[in-house]
Amino acid sequence: MYGIIRSGMSTAMHEIAVVSNNIANSGSTGFKKSDVSFNDIYGSATPDTVARTQAGFGSAIAGTRRNDGQGAIVDRAGALNLAIIGPGMLTVSPPGPDGASSGNLFYTRSGELTIDKDGYLKTGDGAFVQGTAAGAEAAATLSALQIPFSEGEDALTGLEITSSGQISATYGSSIIDRGTLALATFANQGALKNVGSARFAETTYSGQPSFGVAGQSGYGTLQAGALEGSNVDITQEMTVMIRAQQQFSGSARVLQANSDMVEKLTR
Repeated sequence: MYGIIRSGMSTAMHEIAVVSNNIANSGSTGFKKSDVSFNDIYGSATPDTVARTQAGFGSAIAGTRRNDGQGAIVDRAGALNLAIIGPGMLTVSPPGPDGASSGNLFYTRSGELTIDKDGYLKTGDGAFVQGTAAGAEAAATLSALQIPFSEGEDALTGLEITSSGQISATYGSSIIDRGTLALATFANQGALKNVGSARFAETTYSGQPSFGVAGQSGYGTLQAGALEGSNVDITQEMTVMIRAQQQFSGSARVLQANSDMVEKLTR
């Protein structure tokens, strides 16, 4: 009996923790919520057992899976604010000890980008945004994208990123191609490892990334001047939270009743 009660409390606590994390990150750019699924534990069920006579031994966590559904698109002025609409993730590389790109690749849906003092396109936490250099043909040949602040005697006066990810920089009366952002897709995106800061890493189960550019078949498009918000529905999460809290409270009351019964029987 105690094991059954404990399993109910354990699964309820796990679900509360997952939902709490979803709610806490509901305002985070590009955040993807997680859902929990459970299994019943049966000790002696057979194909011939009548459903109503099956003796249950509690519940177990079947798994916690990330929901990669599209988040809400929120207007955010600025040429370096990008929302991905459809499949695909930006490819980034954190800096190494020398400050240059480490070459380790990670993937994110967060499109809040900046330009550092050397003209490199970076994420808000300093990772180098990867793409195809101007004139290069293979999307798989990735490098850190750089946008110089001057071209000859002309200073950078304008910047535009198209829906296909092409970066056009304006210097005086000249418009120069500065490369194209790369998007990555995976055969099993749900198996990517969450490494924090809305950033994910490749795993054995996710498969290797397929690189392309926005607008190609199988890849989404980019919208400048906007960001993808989280895909958390607060109302739904609060409903799940209340259900899990009631499950925990119910299990706690059953535990107390069981303890009282054992105490009376052992007097």
